[in-house]
Amino acid sequence: MKVGRKAKPDSPEEMALVHHALENPIRRRMIILMVEGCLSVEAIGLAVGPRMLDYHLHRLELAGLIEVDDGKIALTESGEAYGGLVRSQAERGGAG
Repeated sequence: MKVGRKAKPDSPEEMALVHHALENPIRRRMIILMVEGCLSVEAIGLAVGPRMLDYHLHRLELAGLIEVDDGKIALTESGEAYGGLVRSQAERGGAG
């Protein structure tokens, strides 16, 4: 799968989408799992539960953090960067 490697949000609107995507604890957990290598929709669903899974994936995709194709998830450059920050914060006892 070819991933558009968008480095950072280009506008305040795009930054708001990232903020919205990462303000939810389930989506933060999902992005941490993805950074750790859990890159299939099925595996993410097993880890966080199926409740609203498509919605959560859509919010992460809309924010430009992931791309989903045929059940496989790829982190964008932004997804890797923000995911690393979220993971680091969670490891230090912050929002995870």
